[in-house]
Amino acid sequence: MRSIVKKQTGITLIALVVTIIVLIILAGVSIAMLVGENGIITQAQRAKQETEQAQRDEEAGLSSLETAIQEALGNVYNEEKGVNAPRLASGMTPIKFTEPTDSEKGTVVTTNGEDTEWYDYEAKNWANAQTEDGSMWVWIPRFAYRVNSSTQTFDIVFLVGTTDTYYDENGNLQTAKRCTSEDEAVDTTTGFTVHPAFTDETVINYRNGGWDKEIAGIWVAKFEAGYAQGNNDATAVASSVNYTQTNAWVTSIELHGDTTTGEGSGDARSWLDGVYGSATTAIKYPVFRPVAYSMNYINHNDAYNIAKVLSENGNPYGFNGAADSHLMKNSEWGAVAYLSKSEYGLGTTDITVNNISLNNSTKSVYAVTGCTSNSTSETTRETTIDTINGTTGNTASGGVYTWNQKTGTTASCTGTIYGIYDLSGGAWERTAGYIANQNDNLSRYGRSIAYDGNNLKTISTKYTTVYPHNSETDSASITDTNTASNNNYALNTLIYGDAIHETSTAGTGNNSWYNDTSYFLGRDDPFSVRGGGYNAKTDTGLFFFHRFNGSSYYGGGFRAVVVVP
Repeated sequence: MRSIVKKQTGITLIALVVTIIVLIILAGVSIAMLVGENGIITQAQRAKQETEQAQRDEEAGLSSLETAIQEALGNVYNEEKGVNAPRLASGMTPIKFTEPTDSEKGTVVTTNGEDTEWYDYEAKNWANAQTEDGSMWVWIPRFAYRVNSSTQTFDIVFLVGTTDTYYDENGNLQTAKRCTSEDEAVDTTTGFTVHPAFTDETVINYRNGGWDKEIAGIWVAKFEAGYAQGNNDATAVASSVNYTQTNAWVTSIELHGDTTTGEGSGDARSWLDGVYGSATTAIKYPVFRPVAYSMNYINHNDAYNIAKVLSENGNPYGFNGAADSHLMKNSEWGAVAYLSKSEYGLGTTDITVNNISLNNSTKSVYAVTGCTSNSTSETTRETTIDTINGTTGNTASGGVYTWNQKTGTTASCTGTIYGIYDLSGGAWERTAGYIANQNDNLSRYGRSIAYDGNNLKTISTKYTTVYPHNSETDSASITDTNTASNNNYALNTLIYGDAIHETSTAGTGNNSWYNDTSYFLGRDDPFSVRGGGYNAKTDTGLFFFHRFNGSSYYGGGFRAVVVVP
């Protein structure tokens, strides 16, 4: 009988070994996929490490950038104040003021750069400093702006050091735009545009009135130029610059001893030196102080030259050669005007006119710095200031107020005692702007500004701005100056920041903001003047611009600006 053998199921040893080997192989593959050089876990770890390194690199880069910026800027940005801290020149001492009232005048208080109450732009208390002669200067920190034509104001953001960056309302750093080519049109009504007065414009030939390097801010004279002895100085210091004009445009009372015969050309003169005519006469250093006789009877050429030597050896201010002084440019006038018409200044309030007139009660003098009147009447605003020593003499029926009385601060660009004065009224202020239209007056009254040797300069420099002109309608054969001005104005569409095209609608008339006068340069009047004079009424102000032949004139003065490297 056949025996029945029961089959046993299972795996053989060989099969088991093979299985184990296969599993090991599979496990090896899986482990390699997980932890190998290109494994999932390895790649995840690598990605994590790379992400962490990128974060560290970004943080290090930002820290390095911040450090580099701070080192490059000399820690000029004051984070607490939100503006660039003033860069003092030699001879400058920080000052602040006691608050004036209707009955009590504000007084000057000397302080130092560590004083946390020295300035506060949010409170409209701009930084002020005083030089050794008593002249006063106001710091305009680097900013970007946006034009609000509907309200005739500006939105302002202060920039960090010499960068184009600013902190937005959320505390995040943003970058303002700027002009990068000579033919670029920049829309200053959208976003924020760096004001050109603070920018390095060497690569675009100083088109908008820029500088030769990025700067943190500028010092602007608090008052227009005045005669030194106007504040009872014992002596007036002569500069190295001489007057170049032998005649001047003189009022009837000086020429003829009456007010009816008429104005005309007469021998050159000044309040300090009297009539000197063709005699070689040194220009005395001006003061930029309140209640001084406004420095008039000086042409464009001489105002430009004296403003550039304020830091020469022997100057009374205490400046050294590092302080770069110069005649105010339109871009710098615009920087003051734009900051003034923002929340940090007057805002929507119009500036009050300094329309005090001496009516030649003191020979060769017509305007006084830092004053205002509550009258626009021709007959009631005239007054006599008997002694110029910081106090007024006779106050006429129109009322006279000085800069440090509460009622006088309305003539400040901030509405406070900390602002800049004489920007409306006083003497017309010559600026370093012109058109290169070959007019003889360019050479006659402004050779230092407009010429390099015998060659007329047709391209702007860091000290002067050359405006475009229409050679077809602005030439010797054209007799209509208004046509020349309007056509030149129409060509001036690219330049911004100078309170001309952005804040006006026409090149002749009263077409600037606040109904200010707007006469663009043309024909025999190739030079620029700003602010209006003491004899103006409501048509003068921050946005007043006018053409002028550049000659010595009883109603024309100037203002200086200082850049500290």
